[in-house]
Amino acid sequence: MANTAQMLIALAFAVVAVLHQIDTDPAAWAASEQGSIYASREQLQRFITNPDSVEKWFNLVSLFKAADSRPLSVGKKYQAVYDLPLIGEYSVFLAVVEYKPNSLVVLESTSLLRPHFTIQLEDNGPNTTRLTFSMQYRRSSALFQWTLGPVLRFLTSQQLQRSLFMIRMMFPF
Repeated sequence: MANTAQMLIALAFAVVAVLHQIDTDPAAWAASEQGSIYASREQLQRFITNPDSVEKWFNLVSLFKAADSRPLSVGKKYQAVYDLPLIGEYSVFLAVVEYKPNSLVVLESTSLLRPHFTIQLEDNGPNTTRLTFSMQYRRSSALFQWTLGPVLRFLTSQQLQRSLFMIRMMFPF
């Protein structure tokens, strides 16, 4: 009986080790939501990227502030404090890795889950902007993507939907 239990434990560890070594595409588990907002791209980007307004439309973030004095551009750094259920406060540093004025902002972090957050703005009619949020966790191991990936994708998708709803309610401000 003890040998069977030891064999099962060894097998479980072997499966975990193999899954940890297999790489998958993190984009396959990306969460993405989009909606139309009655505002120009300039107004919307100014509102979304203002550190003082992030806590208003992204409810998991309890604090969002610039970590340097640079203007919004590639290399700009931010600090975000998330208020996570069951875990509590979790602080991360984010850096702008891609930026196109009034159309694209991409933030990345090297924290535990390595989030990659994209904000895309496109014209969608007169004085209306299509806002697309997408978020992926750049952990590429199959172990992460096949266990936590689906749960995080679902929770992130719910948060992004709520954020779009909040932004719609705030415009025109």
